[in-house]
Amino acid sequence: MPRRPTPPRPASRALALVVAVALACPAAGAADAAAASGRGGPGPAIRLVQTRPVETRLGERDLAPSLETWLALIRGARATLDLEHFYCSDWPGEPLRPVLDALGDAAARGVRVRLLLDARMHRTYPRPADSLGRVPGIEVRVVDFARIAGGVQHGKMMIADGEVVFVGSQNLDWRALKHIHELGVLVRDRRVAAPFAAVFELDWAAADTSGRAAGRDTVAALRAALPDAGPGPSPVPLALARGDTVRVTPVFSPRGFLPDPARWDLPRLVALLDGARREIVVQTLQYGHGREERLALDDALRRAAARGVRVRLLVSDWVMGSRSVATLRALDSLATVEVRLSTLPAWSGGYIPFARVEHCKYAVVDGERLWIGTSNWEPGYFTASRNMGLVIEGRTLARQARRVFETSWRAPSAAPLRHDADYPPKVRGEQPPPGARAYGG
Repeated sequence: MPRRPTPPRPASRALALVVAVALACPAAGAADAAAASGRGGPGPAIRLVQTRPVETRLGERDLAPSLETWLALIRGARATLDLEHFYCSDWPGEPLRPVLDALGDAAARGVRVRLLLDARMHRTYPRPADSLGRVPGIEVRVVDFARIAGGVQHGKMMIADGEVVFVGSQNLDWRALKHIHELGVLVRDRRVAAPFAAVFELDWAAADTSGRAAGRDTVAALRAALPDAGPGPSPVPLALARGDTVRVTPVFSPRGFLPDPARWDLPRLVALLDGARREIVVQTLQYGHGREERLALDDALRRAAARGVRVRLLVSDWVMGSRSVATLRALDSLATVEVRLSTLPAWSGGYIPFARVEHCKYAVVDGERLWIGTSNWEPGYFTASRNMGLVIEGRTLARQARRVFETSWRAPSAAPLRHDADYPPKVRGEQPPPGARAYGG
């Protein structure tokens, strides 16, 4: 029999928990690393995680697969599993099914499982999440970021026992495990997990236990209780091997709804680009200015080009037919900038809606510093929507991500942006192209 929903807590009590979690992640030094390191199975403290779409050669063979990583995280949880995703979409016989089964198994062994989704997208894909919500030990809520900040809950993260965190471009979607090029990060360290947990608690408090988004009074109380400023987080050092340490900083959006305002991601990403001396490589699903707001990252790339930095930008063909093409052409016209569009081949088994695309979101600077996250490069993802990511300082992971970029850049699926071509919109929705057979949804 399904569990009865937990009564909602007052907003002030919820914020007290958020603040407590946020303050529990001090600027720890290397001496604290052993005590702070989380569990989550064998492997390094931090690793890149990828989905290599079938029937392509994209990605890097040595990186951890998304499905395997998610299953290990879920199966290793002892007390809590917190998941915040854009939506949840399953299809019979496809690879999200083992993940959903693992969540049920976790609840059956006494793990408290919480799943938080975007309210609007939940209306599009209600069934898998609603079914999970009927499983004893699993709580499902939705959060309405249109009401909070004018956008959506676009983040994608999982936290196990407050110690192990996954964040990346991968949606909780069967396609993200098989038919989409994705890149994320798994970190086993509670100092890194704590800011993600604080954001989760804030968003969980902004959602209603009935499955509907919380009312305006609840959101207003949560916003009023948030701090105006923070001290500025210090990077967390993580040892990959003897003599090989990376420094990791969790960052989030949107500004104005963060437990720690100093962790707003946009200024940190701009600073990362402004610090480039030789090279910037970027991969993103979408790129462009908003209707009323310029993309600050475009300005940063232009400043880099003016300094003589080589800039390469790989964008998916989902921008075709949009105003973004003109923005990309203007950027591509700069002497040290190259833009390419990525078009993945169709799957041999049929047309799959909203798939067969490069969905990664990352930037590598000088082969030494890396941002990887959930935001596409358009203003609203940083100013109106919930997103999250990591700034990583260290050559090992930065160069791994750069190799991922080089593979995609040189693939037959990538082509230079043409200034004389007409780019009609890419067919990617539920309706297949003429003559194609649809699969999944």
